[in-house]
Order: sequence, then C-alpha cells, then structure tokens
Amino acid sequence: MRTKQDFEEIKAQISVETIADHLLEKDGRLYKFPSERTASLRIYPATQSFYDFGRATGGDAVRLWSHVKGCDSWTALNEIRETFGLNAPDRKNSRELIAQQQETRKRQQEAKKQKQERWIRQVDELKTEVELLSGILSSGHCEPLSWLWCVCQNRLTSVSGRLDLLCGIY
Repeated sequence: MRTKQDFEEIKAQISVETIADHLLEKDGRLYKFPSERTASLRIYPATQSFYDFGRATGGDAVRLWSHVKGCDSWTALNEIRETFGLNAPDRKNSRELIAQQQETRKRQQEAKKQKQERWIRQVDELKTEVELLSGILSSGHCEPLSWLWCVCQNRLTSVSGRLDLLCGIY
C-alpha cells in the first residue's frame, strides 16, 4: 500500500537538485528542458523545491520528476526509486529509525544550547574584565606609562579585541 509516508521518505533520501541535475540541463543558476533555448526552472535547495517560471509550476522533488517526465506522482515515485536505487522502506524499522532521528535531533539541539551558553559566559567574563581594567585605568591610582598602567592597557586592548571577535564586530 502506498502512502504519503512513501513520498516523505523519498524526499528525505534525495534532493530536488539531484533530480534536476539528472533530468535537466543547467544554465547558470537556472535549469532548462532539453528542447528549450532558455532556462526557466529554478531550484531552491533551502526548501527542497523548484519553480518553473515558463510553465508556472512548482513543487518538491517528486513533483519535479512528474513535471519533466509527464507522468503521475506514483509513477514518478517508482521511477525515482528505480533510477537512484532507493528501496521501498521497511515499515518494521520505521519507528526505530524515527526514534533514532528524534534522539539525534535532541542531542544536536542540546549541543547547540550548550555552545550558546558557553559563548554567553565567555562574553560576560570578557565584559567584566573590560570594566575592571577600564576602572583601574580611569581611577587615577596608577600613573600613565607606569608598569601597571601599561599592563592594564595592553590587557584591555587584548580583551576588547577578543570580545569584538566573539560578538562579530571586526
């Protein structure tokens, strides 16, 4: 039995750009049908979609195949599987695979969150050090060009530079 899940699994396994490269001729950033003189089809990798400006049609990878080949979606699905050697999914393992993918996504999100927290900690520590060094330099407790003043000034320059790099200020 064919389901929407079949289409989703195929779209997860193959990109719309791979389909376009296989079926169409690339002309700069656009693609053109073999019988056309000018390109009119654009691929959007970020959304895994296409739009044919010449025919006012768009969609996903399976829709691209059916659009170019002139067949229905089910035929396109089977032809994609055949052409690229993609097997029909094993339904028994699908739940396990989905659980693994969700766990991987959860770990990636946690790692991203930890990286962001480390970045915030580093920025806060550097800001605190900038305030401390600026306070020492402006307090009048050390004479300009004295050993302490030079050490504080050099450290302030270094810390300010690191803070600029961390915050993306060049």
